[in-house]
Amino acid sequence: MQKFTPKRYNNTAIVLHWLLALLIIGLLVVGFFMPDLPKTPLRKLIYNYHKSFGLIVFALVLFRIYWRLTHVVPDHVTGSRWQVQLAHYAHIFIYALILVVPGVGLLASAFNHGFNLFVFHWEPLFPVDKDLAHRIMGWHGVTAYVLGGLLSLHVAAFAWHQFVQKDGLIRRIWFTPARH
Repeated sequence: MQKFTPKRYNNTAIVLHWLLALLIIGLLVVGFFMPDLPKTPLRKLIYNYHKSFGLIVFALVLFRIYWRLTHVVPDHVTGSRWQVQLAHYAHIFIYALILVVPGVGLLASAFNHGFNLFVFHWEPLFPVDKDLAHRIMGWHGVTAYVLGGLLSLHVAAFAWHQFVQKDGLIRRIWFTPARH
């Protein structure tokens, strides 16, 4: 008996992919500019939303990983063995970083002011240690830059497939049915 391999990801995977893409791009852009904002109530609000949406991304990517592991996905697009392997490991690293970046940010908050999920406040989980929180936050920034770089390569690989190879890669992760 042969296993059915779809030509495209299912609608849940597609919605999760694009929702995460929009949220992560927004968080990266806002996160890049946040430290330079003047210390005002608006800055505090932006930080609160950044943390809140970061937690949403963390939860969504956990669900995305679960969904990916429990549902059939399309075969890799054609390419050399090293390209297929590179794409496979790049996706693993992207998922890992999407977990690590907000996880490290939340860990820093656990040693500092605590955490606000929009209007709900959680006190710090550990004794306040602002120096440790600052060092951990440095890793939040570093991992966010690495994630941004890896996502840039992801988009470049998509563009290469779509516009140079012209293999219709977008149909695998877009909302239209795949051509057979």
